[in-house]
Amino acid sequence: MYGFLCFQPLDDVWDIYTDNNFASAVISRIKNSASLMLPELRESASLCSSCQDLDFFGSLGFSIEYKPGDLEEGSKNCDLCGLFWRTYQRNNGNRASTVRFEKDQPLLKMNGIGHPVLSICRNLDPKAQPSIQIGLPKLPEAGSETHFGIIRQWLQLCDDKVAHPKCKATSTSTSCLPTRLIDVGKEGEDIVRLWVTSPEDTAEYIALSHPWGKGPHFVTNVKNLEEHKEGIKLTDLPATFRDAIITTRALDKRCLWVDSICIIQGPDGDFEAEAKKMENVFNSAYCVIAASRSHSHIDGFLQGRREREYVTIRKRPDEAPFYICENIDNFNLHVLNGHLNKRGWVLQEHALARRTIFFTEHQTYWECGNGVRCETLTKMSNNLAVFLGDPNFPQIIMSANRGEKIVHFQSLYKTYSSLAFANQNDRPIAVDGIQNRLLKAFETQGGFGIFDEDRSGQSGLLRRSLLWYRPLSNTEPVKNAFLSSRTTTVPSWSWMACLSEIDYLKLGFGNIDWMEIQSPWSGKDDGVGNIALSGKVRAITVDAAGEKIGELYFDMPGELGRSSLQCVVLGVEQGHRPQSTKFHYFILVNPMDMRRSDGSEVYERVGAGYLPGRCIPSEGYRSKIR
Repeated sequence: MYGFLCFQPLDDVWDIYTDNNFASAVISRIKNSASLMLPELRESASLCSSCQDLDFFGSLGFSIEYKPGDLEEGSKNCDLCGLFWRTYQRNNGNRASTVRFEKDQPLLKMNGIGHPVLSICRNLDPKAQPSIQIGLPKLPEAGSETHFGIIRQWLQLCDDKVAHPKCKATSTSTSCLPTRLIDVGKEGEDIVRLWVTSPEDTAEYIALSHPWGKGPHFVTNVKNLEEHKEGIKLTDLPATFRDAIITTRALDKRCLWVDSICIIQGPDGDFEAEAKKMENVFNSAYCVIAASRSHSHIDGFLQGRREREYVTIRKRPDEAPFYICENIDNFNLHVLNGHLNKRGWVLQEHALARRTIFFTEHQTYWECGNGVRCETLTKMSNNLAVFLGDPNFPQIIMSANRGEKIVHFQSLYKTYSSLAFANQNDRPIAVDGIQNRLLKAFETQGGFGIFDEDRSGQSGLLRRSLLWYRPLSNTEPVKNAFLSSRTTTVPSWSWMACLSEIDYLKLGFGNIDWMEIQSPWSGKDDGVGNIALSGKVRAITVDAAGEKIGELYFDMPGELGRSSLQCVVLGVEQGHRPQSTKFHYFILVNPMDMRRSDGSEVYERVGAGYLPGRCIPSEGYRSKIR
């Protein structure tokens, strides 16, 4: 492959920021409140002589190495050696002959492992090292008043239009409420009611993002709609919904949106109409609460959490203590790669929410346009979190150059294609809100995960979005060229018709000549429906499979043995080399059992790839690809 200009993908590298102003305010408010209480901490640790002499804040940095056997022996009588030993065991350290801990900012890494394994924090004592992050070594009980007190302070900070001018939903965005909301009532009441809103109603509401899990599910349908409007007993609700009501009340809000209750389910329901409103439901919510630790609606998300390990270091009675803690600040693992985020609908819910509270089994996380905050009081950010956490998605990337924007949307759709659906017919629908935002941002038309060319005058957006492929490692026969959603039919050239993870061919930027192809959004219906592409179909020579340069990717594994191949070339490498050696990028096509009104053949997509020009004659004929 020749050298191309490529952009860095969205990654999981996190930047940690010291923010002691907010952390100090949180702890001070808890201490000064009669109703809130910080967890009691151990005042000091039992340390061996070696650990007593450790200098975590020396000018030369901190690094220490042990033999595993020595560390295990030391763990019997020293709290810090014990923490190091158990950290070594938790992180597959038994494969290493030595164990080394070294400080990287307020964190400790082990044996060069990328993700930090331990963190350092301090309390409010003015004698403490000012560079250390103020934090909570021990978290409050989940669902306690102190737990909700921390969340309320996150919201209060984010509600400040000066500090966070773009995060909170505006009065304009909240003027049109969802069709139905749950009136959660007041603390102590054991009944909630389904409220049918009207155009003149106004309210702030919280939306729940949750996994449905296995049935039977608690839903609203045409038979129980009136009953739910009269009232639903809290005891009748599954645990996840009860916890959402407890949280909504604790955050001083009266209304909650839950999809299975606020959308009428079943064949006589209104899912089709309500699914189109999902973009506004999540973007207009006061905030979203995500049940990230739940695997189903019966699990709940306010149950107890595993207490993390920590050691209090105070070498002299007159010194301020600091804490070496098991590092549980891992938004990437706990949220972005967690169970809930493997659900197809959740990517859209995450991207369109203005701010989200994630309840995980380790701690609670807060995300808004200002980054991610942890319940431990750590503040962190990375480029993927910034992209998905943008309260006005996808505004944050609109200042990027055109190539970077394309890489971002391709990465987003690649992620979406790997997610799970209980009903595969939801696949084209559950990304509608994201797609609408991206189409507006690119100032173009499109659909089915494909973008037409934009107004920049540069070709490539349509061609790049068509050049998706199913990786060779994916052998499941899952292509359904005419997957029908509840309202439409998905064309074969859309990745939405391939019910598995996809990726995009890696083309350079600024070094491709784009070939002519007409999108369905710029042409007229001529007898094959309005979802057909129009392009030049060419043959591929029979020796293409023997080429050692290039690649063919079939949407169905069984297509690999085809003796006759045809394609529509979308792009050709630029440069001074002969045309016969330049890579041609194409979609593979095959005739369908249908014809146009003039009798000519209609084609369907069966794959994609790239080959040298010598494999693809220039002759061809224009046809439709459906």
